[in-house]
Amino acid sequence: MRTKLQKGIAIATMASTLVFAAGQWTSASATKEPIPAWASAELAYWVEAGLLKGDSNGLLRPQQTVNRAEFLTFVNRVFNYQALSDKKFGDVDASAWYAVEIAKAHAAGILQGDSRGNAQPLSALTREEAALILSRVFDVVSANAPSGTFSDDAAISSWAASAVYALKEAGYAQGAGGAFQPKKGMSRAEAVKMISNIMGSLISDSSVHENVNGRNVVVNTAGGVLKGAKISGDLYLAPGIGNGGFTLEDCVVEGTIYVLGGGTQGIVLKNTTAGTIKINNPQGQPKLTLSGSSSVKNGIEALTGAAIVNDSTAPIGSLNVRAGASASISVSGDVTLLTVDSAAAVSLGTSKIGTLSFTKQAGGAKAKLDSQAQVGKVIADASVSLTGSGEIGEAVVNAEGVAFEKAPGKWTLNAKSATIAGKSVTQSSSGSGGAGGGGTSGSVDLSTKIYSYDQVLNGFAETGSYGDVKQYVRFVRDSTYKPSEANAVIGATLPNFANSHTFVNADYDVKPSIFAALRSVNTSVLDARRENLWIGTDNGVMKINLATNAITEYTMENKQLADNKTLLLISDGSSGVFAITENDVSYIRK
Repeated sequence: MRTKLQKGIAIATMASTLVFAAGQWTSASATKEPIPAWASAELAYWVEAGLLKGDSNGLLRPQQTVNRAEFLTFVNRVFNYQALSDKKFGDVDASAWYAVEIAKAHAAGILQGDSRGNAQPLSALTREEAALILSRVFDVVSANAPSGTFSDDAAISSWAASAVYALKEAGYAQGAGGAFQPKKGMSRAEAVKMISNIMGSLISDSSVHENVNGRNVVVNTAGGVLKGAKISGDLYLAPGIGNGGFTLEDCVVEGTIYVLGGGTQGIVLKNTTAGTIKINNPQGQPKLTLSGSSSVKNGIEALTGAAIVNDSTAPIGSLNVRAGASASISVSGDVTLLTVDSAAAVSLGTSKIGTLSFTKQAGGAKAKLDSQAQVGKVIADASVSLTGSGEIGEAVVNAEGVAFEKAPGKWTLNAKSATIAGKSVTQSSSGSGGAGGGGTSGSVDLSTKIYSYDQVLNGFAETGSYGDVKQYVRFVRDSTYKPSEANAVIGATLPNFANSHTFVNADYDVKPSIFAALRSVNTSVLDARRENLWIGTDNGVMKINLATNAITEYTMENKQLADNKTLLLISDGSSGVFAITENDVSYIRK
C-alpha cells in the first residue's frame, strides 16, 4: 500500500517561512521542466499525494501565477472538503472546472465573495489574500499586538492585517528583506510552499502511522491510527474524515487538536495528551472519547454539536460549550468545570460535574440531567432551565427566569425569583423548605453584593427599590445635570443627592435623609421594620441597631463598599439597604 504520509520533507517545511526569493532550479524527470530547488521536495510530494496535478502536457508550471480558484483547490485537497454550498456567484459558470471547488470553499467558510457577489476565481491571488485564507483554514489567530511590523505595513489592507501578523507571530511569515509585499501575486510553487509550511505532515489514508514528529499534522481521511506521535504544534482532524473516525494512541499534541470532522465512529484518544481540543464540525456531530490516561491541559471547546465521553482516569478540567442555539452537546464522564456560553442544549449522562456554570450569554440554554448525573454546583447568570432527575448539590441563581425541575440540595437566590421543583420561590420565601419537595431547604444569600453602574442600568428592574436605585444612577450618569448650576439658583451648596431630587425629577420620591441638616451626614434611612438606622457619610456606611445601640460599619476597606463616599441610601423594603456611592452600588443585608 502506498502511504501518503509526508515524511522526508516534514522537518524542512516546518523550518521554512514565507520568503519567496528566486532560487536555483533543478530538472524534474517526470515533467521535463525546470523545478525550483527551494520548493522541489514539496512539489514532488504534492504530485505523489495527488494534491498537485499537471496540465494536459504533464507540466506543473511552477512559475505560473496562481489564481484564486487554483489556490482554493489546493486548500480543498489538503483538507479534503466534501460539503458543497448552493451559493451562486455571478462570475462562476456551473460548467467551469473550478465551480465545485468554489462551492466547497464557500461551504467551508474560507471564501466569502466580494461586494458584488463575485468570487473572482481567475484573478491572480495576492500574498495578503493567501494569508487571510490560510489564517481562516488553520485558525491562526493572535490576541497580541505584533512584536514588529513589516517595512511595507502601510500597504497591507486593513481586512488582511490581523491575518498577516498572526502568521508572522506564529513564524509562518517573515517576508523578504523586511517587506511582506502584500499586493504581489504568487507563483504555483510559492503557493505550494506557503501551504506546506503551515500544513506540516499530511495523513491521507487509513493506515497506522507511527512516530510522526513535527510541528503540525493534517489528517484528511477516516479510519487511520496515529501512534506515538509527538506534535509540537497543532493536529487538524479535517472535514475529509466525514462521518468516520480516527484514533490517537500514546500521542502528545502540545498545541490544539481541531476536530473538524468525524461522526458516530468517533475520534478516540488513548493515553494521549493535548494542549486544547476545539470541536468545530457544522456538518455533523462528532463523538470524542478520552480513554486510559488521556488528558487535555487547557480544556475542550465545543463550537458545534458533539458527544463527549470521558472514560479516562482523570476528569476533564474545563469544557466550554459555545455552540449555537440549535446545537446539542452530550457529556458523559467527569468534568471539573462545564461552562455553557451559548443557548445550546446540554445533556448530561453518567457524569460527575464539579461546577455547571451558565454565563450571561447562555440565555435560553437547556440542560437535561439523567438519573446518573451528579452536579456539585450550578451557577446561573442567565435565564436557563434544568430538567431531569439527576442530583444538584447546590445552585446559585443570579438571573430571572431560571427553572429547576428537581430541587437542588440547597439554593441561593440573588435574583427576584426562580422556579424550583414547580414552585415559584422569591427572596422573601422562608429559608427552610423554600424549594419545596422532599424537605429540601433553601437559602437566601445575605452577603453584600457590589454592582457597577452599568450592571444596575442593564440588569435592575424598573420598579420597587431596584427601580429607585436605577433611577438615581440615571441621575448620576446624566451629563446634562450640573450641581454647580443648581446651587447657583438657590444660593446654597447642597449635596449631590439633594440636587438630583430637587432639580432633575420633582416626582422622585426617595427621601435623601432624615437628618438632612446634620454635618457630615450625606444620607440616612430607617429600615422598613424600624429596627436599624442606616447613615451614609464620606467615610462609608453605619448601621445602628435601635434596640441595642450596636454599631456596624461598612467601608471599602472591609470590602462592603466599592468606595466610601456614600451619596444615597435606599431601603430594600425589608431590613437591607442599597448604598449608592460615587462609583458603584452596594446591596447590604446584614
